[in-house]
Amino acid sequence: MIQEQVLNKIIQEKDASIITLNNLTDSYFSDYKDEFWFIKNHLTKYSVIPDMETFLSAFPDFQVITVNEPVNYLLEELMKDKNKRFLAENYTKVRQLIMENRVDEALQILKEASEESASFISLQCVDILRDTSRYDAYVEKIDNYDKYFIKTGFAELDQILGGWDVNEELGTIVARNGLGKSWVLFKCAAAAAEQGKNVGIYSGEMSENKVGYRIDTIIGHLSNGAIVHGSGSVKNEYRRFLDNLADRVPGSIKILTPKMINGPAGVSALRAFIEKENLDILFIDQHSLLEDDRKAKNPVETERILAKDLKLLQVVKRIPIISVCQQNREKLEEGKTFDTTQLAQSDRIAQDSTVIIFIERKDDLMRLHLVKSRDTENGKVLTYKVDLNTGSWIFVPDDKASEEVMQDSGYSEDEVF
Repeated sequence: MIQEQVLNKIIQEKDASIITLNNLTDSYFSDYKDEFWFIKNHLTKYSVIPDMETFLSAFPDFQVITVNEPVNYLLEELMKDKNKRFLAENYTKVRQLIMENRVDEALQILKEASEESASFISLQCVDILRDTSRYDAYVEKIDNYDKYFIKTGFAELDQILGGWDVNEELGTIVARNGLGKSWVLFKCAAAAAEQGKNVGIYSGEMSENKVGYRIDTIIGHLSNGAIVHGSGSVKNEYRRFLDNLADRVPGSIKILTPKMINGPAGVSALRAFIEKENLDILFIDQHSLLEDDRKAKNPVETERILAKDLKLLQVVKRIPIISVCQQNREKLEEGKTFDTTQLAQSDRIAQDSTVIIFIERKDDLMRLHLVKSRDTENGKVLTYKVDLNTGSWIFVPDDKASEEVMQDSGYSEDEVF
């Protein structure tokens, strides 16, 4: 019935935009393919929708009905109709594969069908010269920061970025091995939990205890070396810290490791993690330790697919996803600065990321290079004196730009350190 309604609406109102602006194809009109193509060909050849009389001369049995429903409603119902048919067809395939014990193939078809069906949406435009509702959103950002941003854990970085965008952030932290990128990731995770957020960490390498020890060090400034190596010097202090931790941190930090799911996580597993635990933000340590659900044959293609799937996951679930990525092995030439070409394996990661931060570290000085930021100026460099054993980062305003960032940040000393 809905297919018939839409065709009647198109002809009655002679509105070509219903077809052209919504990319309607004959797949939406399974019961009226010939009728659809008659209208489409007439539009292509003569640049107008045919009159009802012309249409009926070709299809005399077509039922003419008056359609008063708005176009938006009709399109939504048309999309639902296509989704039902599309999913039913794929579920039939999945059922057959399961009966044949081809479970991996069934899961892949189900995943691809779910992703494709999510793309069946009608196009809804907004005239930004007349619709000024974005001003209300701007005012709400002023009055309700937490609704739009999650603080990163670095006050100076928040002054530049505003924080992690709660709906549209796909952040990437990049460094070579041993420079502290996981520490930076976990500091961001701890900060989110301290803001009352439900935080998820996928740790592809470290156990939940190792991650927990680092989080404890970052929040409580306890000696990580003493905890990891079982030194009794912090035993009583550590016990007191853990007894008060749940009261001190209003949020939660959920850890997922390969051991818990019998192998490396793919993006489908990360989606399940987000949905099961109702996460507000997801941190991934690290990109190269994820598994490609599509089983690509080479590392570059794997990274490309993972980047694309992570971007889709972020768009669909609308939570920030922050991951760690390896820097390639090429030595940075004298006088050159970091750029997105130094991301290992795939430039797709750089393309899809909204924020990219490179880490440079020498002795006890760590620099965060803001190489890419969609909503602010790139190229900022923040320097910190770090002691990873006690989980401390002290900002060092080593140039004018850094001093400007620090001014009027609105953070207390506790929030900075």
